[in-house]
Amino acid sequence: RRCAGRRRPPRPDPGFRAAVPLAAREGCRPVWRGEAGHMFEFEELEAALPPEAYVVFGAGAQEVNGIYLDTQVQAFGAPIFRHCVMSDHLLSRERAGERHGWLVGANRRILYGVRTEETTCPKSGWRPFKAEAPAPSVEGFSSVADASRRLVEVLCEEAESLVRQGSFRMAAEAYKRALGTPVLSPQRRAELHAFRARTFRQLAESKKRVRNAEEESGRENARSDVARDIEDPLHGLAAEWAIEEAEESLKHDEKCFLAGWEGAIAAKHIGWWNKGRLLAKKAMQSVPPGPQHRAQRETASTLFLLLAEEEQEEKARKVKEMMKARETAPAPIDPKEHEWALGVATQLNDALKAEDFKRPHHQLWKLVGPGLLKKDADAIFAEIRQLVWEKWNSIAWQHGYRTSWDVKARQKMCARLVNVANTGRADDVKTLVKEIEDRTCLEWPEIPEALDKVNYDETWAWTRRPDGSWGAWNGPTTA
Repeated sequence: RRCAGRRRPPRPDPGFRAAVPLAAREGCRPVWRGEAGHMFEFEELEAALPPEAYVVFGAGAQEVNGIYLDTQVQAFGAPIFRHCVMSDHLLSRERAGERHGWLVGANRRILYGVRTEETTCPKSGWRPFKAEAPAPSVEGFSSVADASRRLVEVLCEEAESLVRQGSFRMAAEAYKRALGTPVLSPQRRAELHAFRARTFRQLAESKKRVRNAEEESGRENARSDVARDIEDPLHGLAAEWAIEEAEESLKHDEKCFLAGWEGAIAAKHIGWWNKGRLLAKKAMQSVPPGPQHRAQRETASTLFLLLAEEEQEEKARKVKEMMKARETAPAPIDPKEHEWALGVATQLNDALKAEDFKRPHHQLWKLVGPGLLKKDADAIFAEIRQLVWEKWNSIAWQHGYRTSWDVKARQKMCARLVNVANTGRADDVKTLVKEIEDRTCLEWPEIPEALDKVNYDETWAWTRRPDGSWGAWNGPTTA
């Protein structure tokens, strides 16, 4: 009675069961149940469907390889397929006399062909006509997505084979062709960019390794393919190309660990420390949480710390190089000039060891003490200077310097001695000059003549005065 006004849902036909996937509960490949309980697999269904696209790969002519799409035009009972990039390349069924066959051609020129009476394109049996060997293999697919997936697999296998042979440039080109497929998911596109970044990183490392090997072996001519690649100056940009590919990969998929890892290592090779730390950080962030990914996370964090340490080491090394570059090499010295300076400095030092200089010098030096006026100090040092030159005049005259009355002659002789001492290659002369300064208690520039040292006013300052105006202090203007 309660359901009298309601419509009951129709009962399902016992001869029909809705398509229900059984893979989850049977633990087997995807199996579906259709009308009358008949079971079938996806692969069987796909094989029964007409091909929508063909993948041609392995041909000697690289422009032939790729995906050929259905043009919705038929010839001799089969559709015509056109290359998705090279629009003049066609895959079609043709007739020759009373027999038929499938051909791949461009601009009415037959490149590859196979004789068969089948209306579906065969996979093997092809042979070259007007193109380079080897002949291609052809596979048909019922969807463009499946064809794109298969072409990417083929190109990735080709690229990996080229990497093992050391042809990194050709491997990068293979990955580039894979990126040109019609249908690619963002994750797959990011992965291909990461593979390309890895290839360029390996190219940069091989360049460094080969150059080191050539230096150790006396720079002999390398015969390997890698060595021939390294001679190309464009290979110096390999690390930068790797970084660009890694950044492009992360644009498509931020969780691509390989892209961040390869970009960080490439940045380390060329010293782009900031860029390398950013990429290593993205690699750490892309690792999923959980104990099963702990090793991968620790590896990325170790790379991050390694970049920081190497950056500090490089900075320290550059500072040392700059300091070393600033250090000037000691100027060459004339042996005769060195001999003269050593002889004169020895004579001047021996003259100051006499008692008739040491005793009066000691008595004058005892007068120097705290609270001494400047004029009295100047008078005492003038007396000491007079004692020095009384002992040195006879020696200076022997070498042509009239120092008895000429202050300029005194300055010339002292300057000549100190110039030899400052060359860095006359340590013996420099030692004698220091000993003379200690015996006379005078600095070397003050031995010929007293020098007036300028005292600068340190009390001057621009400030606000008590009356509100701005200017210097109203106090004294001298120290």
